[in-house]
Amino acid sequence: MATTTNVSDALRSALRQAGIVLVLGTAVAALVGWLVQGMPGLWGALVGAATAGGFLLVTAVVMLATVNAPPSTTAAAVLGSWLFKMVLLFVLLMALRDQQFMSKAVFGIVAAVALVGVLAVETRAVLKAKVPYVDPGAGGGQGGSVERPEQP
Repeated sequence: MATTTNVSDALRSALRQAGIVLVLGTAVAALVGWLVQGMPGLWGALVGAATAGGFLLVTAVVMLATVNAPPSTTAAAVLGSWLFKMVLLFVLLMALRDQQFMSKAVFGIVAAVALVGVLAVETRAVLKAKVPYVDPGAGGGQGGSVERPEQP
């Protein structure tokens, strides 16, 4: 795995790796759900993985979209997307609560496992990135040095 040197590359890498894990995990969960509970298990796995994966991947996409914006803009965008996702999740869960086409147990298990799996992969990708804490070229015309006041 190549190391990344800026935040955009780190976020793209995290998105790519999380997407791959989500697709593979969804395929396995769908197969297991179908073997255990038939079609309701299959649908529970698919809806659970889509809900959990979409929930986490939207945050990474919003962060990637605002990576060059001021920190306050990024924070506002992430908070706004989180609020939107909470409302959407509430509406989705309310709409699904009385549905019989999917297994609620498989939905819950797959959603929990997908959340943990995608979050772990995203965290690993970002932690493996080699992103500097400071911008070496942003020395304010001082060559990166800090002026110190004269001592009395």
